[in-house]
Amino acid sequence: MNLYFDKKFSFSFLMGLGLPMVFSMLVAVLCVSCSDNKLSQGVQEQQFQESGEPKQKGVHVFGRLDSQNIEYFVENNMEWITFVPYAGQSDYDSPDIRYQRGDSLRRARREAMWYRHIAVAKEAGLKVFLKPHLWLGRPSEGKWRSDIFPSSEENWKTWSESYRDFIFYYADLAEQEDVEMFCIGTEFTRLTLEKEEFWRKLIKDVRKRYSGKITYAANWYNEYEKITFWKELDYIGVQAYFPLVKKMNPDTELLAKSWNKYIPDLQAVAKKNNRKILFTELGYKSTADSAIEPWGWIDYGGNSDRELSLETQSNCYEAFFQTVWKQEWFAGVHLWQMRSDFGGRDPHTNIDFTPQGKPAMELIAKEFGNSVSK
Repeated sequence: MNLYFDKKFSFSFLMGLGLPMVFSMLVAVLCVSCSDNKLSQGVQEQQFQESGEPKQKGVHVFGRLDSQNIEYFVENNMEWITFVPYAGQSDYDSPDIRYQRGDSLRRARREAMWYRHIAVAKEAGLKVFLKPHLWLGRPSEGKWRSDIFPSSEENWKTWSESYRDFIFYYADLAEQEDVEMFCIGTEFTRLTLEKEEFWRKLIKDVRKRYSGKITYAANWYNEYEKITFWKELDYIGVQAYFPLVKKMNPDTELLAKSWNKYIPDLQAVAKKNNRKILFTELGYKSTADSAIEPWGWIDYGGNSDRELSLETQSNCYEAFFQTVWKQEWFAGVHLWQMRSDFGGRDPHTNIDFTPQGKPAMELIAKEFGNSVSK
């Protein structure tokens, strides 16, 4: 007789044992179930924490690369080079994306440039992260990439098809050249939160044509913590321009304390999705106010008179390495930005993001060199 399916027999049998015995049996079953759940959760967390992958030590590089100037990045302990192919659209609600500009000869030259740059990086022993960006040519006042949203269903259809073509073009190039990591988008806050299914399908379709790691580069504010498709990707990408202080010339101790405001949320998102956090961008200008609004560009026609502070830039990086860099859930960083043609420029006339020729570069090279990567 099957005790599990003969309900009448099962009830009589249990009542015959007496209520104390039945209660004890139920407690034992629940304890075993809880233990199994805790064990399963523990195994999952252990797998997350002990993925075995070294932290990525990357940098966005602009300018022409060759076998000589690539050595600067190798000597300073970079292990990844991030390349940024650009597409453009006029405004936040424009339906047309332009990424194949010029005649066929110009397009062929541009494509050949990417092949050459990727080959140079790989021949130097570096890994490559291909990270397409979309640029607004004539944005309305107060609008930028995170506001992109076509104005009608017809325009959305045009935009989404055009964007897919743009991403597929570079995903195919990345696959052909054995690029190690690819980014499907950068800072599309409104689109990621309101067009979730578009991104899920895009991820699935990119995986059909590209076999490397895939991420998305989310804005640090009001995006990365709300995205629902992180589990479909290999890393949680964050554009890490978190404001750290409200004062000029902060010291390292204050900056390190400021990171503690953000670390719990980053950790929570990582654990919730069982994916590591990757800073797809992190950068600081060499200005006294660089930790107040780290995302702010230098407009050499307007705000280029900011106070120079090589120390503040270095302090910002030091605080990052003292805090976020050490976290188990942290996968690495791709710094913004450096140039292949920087040369021996005077750092006292360059207040922009590059740490080249500045104390921050020495610190970055030292910290990257101190980390076990292989």
